[in-house]
Amino acid sequence: MGRVTTTKKEITLNEIKEITTPLFKKYGFKSAYLFGYYADNTEIIDMDMEFMVEDSEVTEELDMLDWYDMIDDFESHLHIPCQITDMDILDSDHNYIKYKFNQKSILIYEDK
Repeated sequence: MGRVTTTKKEITLNEIKEITTPLFKKYGFKSAYLFGYYADNTEIIDMDMEFMVEDSEVTEELDMLDWYDMIDDFESHLHIPCQITDMDILDSDHNYIKYKFNQKSILIYEDK
């Protein structure tokens, strides 16, 4: 997993949804939220796009290598470095990711 480069200067929320919805479906997530920098900004900078995802039976079966391959898949489609975190982390106390998620998160995918 290397750094991803893009010549694009901005990415909208609709573009993020269009690109990631098929990927969230492919990997079987129940829901996904965008949070962090890109939840508020459209300008592309050298910062990871952060997603918080709700596991399903399918994604619970992914091992660490599969998880990294999945992140590579997202990065190759978005052309932006990505972090994908399981929602289980929100159950922990005194967590910076939980703080960032609670500040601003946008539901961008829900399996219906």
